Amino acid sequence: MLLEQITSAGIVGCGGAGFPTAVKYNTKTEYFIINAAECEPLLKTDHYVMNHFAKECVQAIAAVGELLEAKQIVIATKGHYTKEINALEQAIQEQNAPVSFFKMNNFYPAGDEQIMVFEVTGRTVPPGGIPIEVGCVISNIATMLNIYHAQQGENVTHKLLTITGAVKEPKILEVPIGTSFDDCLTLAGGATIDDFMFINGGPMMGKTGTQYEFSQQVVTKTTSGIIIMEKRDFIYELLEKEIPQMINKARSSCIQCRLCTELCPRYQIGHPIHSHRVMRHLTITEIPDDIDDDPIWREALLCCECGICETIACPMGLLPRQVNKYVKQRLAEKGIRYQKNDQPLTPTLMREYQQVPPVKILLKDVLKQYADLKVEELLKHESTTVNIPLKMHIGAPCEPVIQVGDHVKAGDLIGRKPEKALGADVHASINGTVTAVSASITIERRDNQ
Repeated sequence: MLLEQITSAGIVGCGGAGFPTAVKYNTKTEYFIINAAECEPLLKTDHYVMNHFAKECVQAIAAVGELLEAKQIVIATKGHYTKEINALEQAIQEQNAPVSFFKMNNFYPAGDEQIMVFEVTGRTVPPGGIPIEVGCVISNIATMLNIYHAQQGENVTHKLLTITGAVKEPKILEVPIGTSFDDCLTLAGGATIDDFMFINGGPMMGKTGTQYEFSQQVVTKTTSGIIIMEKRDFIYELLEKEIPQMINKARSSCIQCRLCTELCPRYQIGHPIHSHRVMRHLTITEIPDDIDDDPIWREALLCCECGICETIACPMGLLPRQVNKYVKQRLAEKGIRYQKNDQPLTPTLMREYQQVPPVKILLKDVLKQYADLKVEELLKHESTTVNIPLKMHIGAPCEPVIQVGDHVKAGDLIGRKPEKALGADVHASINGTVTAVSASITIERRDNQ
């Protein structure tokens, strides 16, 4: 019953790439872990969910834990989130729910699912593997809120997100899926600077873009935040560097200090990824022709793209993450995947002493000025026009089940995932008339609707 509700509601993970939740839950597990770490600096959406929807989340957590037959149900959050922990603890007591807490240190990336598995269980997910291989299923706390709504018969139509940075009124927004980023910026009072860049997501793993690209973005099921910032910031430089220039600089400047490897969170839990070796490999390789099925190139496939190597580690200002991403793309084009093996996995002895505090990320990214902004107010908004992508999460694009001229209501099915394909259905987020159907579906609210 619950699995059917999750499927019908079109729920995908709110905390990452958007893996279809019903697929993830079609299993049994020892640990069901709730990711409530909100590890990306500046984002406050999960804080709001924990503070204001604790009862709803705990109800959903207990239900999913029962569905998965989990022996342990654990909310993993940072120990200094005292207000959020108190709200959740009260809800757990009121519902007598079999849920415990694991209080983490304040480091980045505490919310990476493989790092969280290691923190909570002491187990290392195999390289190239997923948490269920070590008896764990992980879901974001905001996903739990969507599951609660699914239990009430409500489909995924709206999204909670943080908009902050160089805006006049930083806040939490609740908007229909398909709402333009331009509308979101207007709801935050507009930008405080004339020429800006933006991040779709958090400062470290979010996708960066120019002001021109900003107007082309819309809110999807996986949008967690929008950060407006000055073009001079470190992250903007990543947009400006062409791949050949980046590689040439890596060839000439890498001093093989190993810091990119030593501070890599996946290396620290025992994965055989050595970014400094990938960087060194560039010096003897013609790019891209020689990127092939080579054991050192394959190590790049284990990169989680957290960004610590280039934002914090490298003393030469190089971009190991971007190199790893480039190598991964070339290998993917050739159909080369990481080959699992039975190699022993040994966490590094220095791991607990090498954890990166989020404040260091903000300092390096020149974002510290936004760290103390109050982002607590919620603004609910109903858009008059939405542009809903048929592909906004992992899996195949949905197939439209409506056509131009159709009248729809919020919650109506407008895109169905192909049969037997990985994906999740898409629903109308406002009442209105369908005015365009292509890779996305445009719905406009009319005065008489």
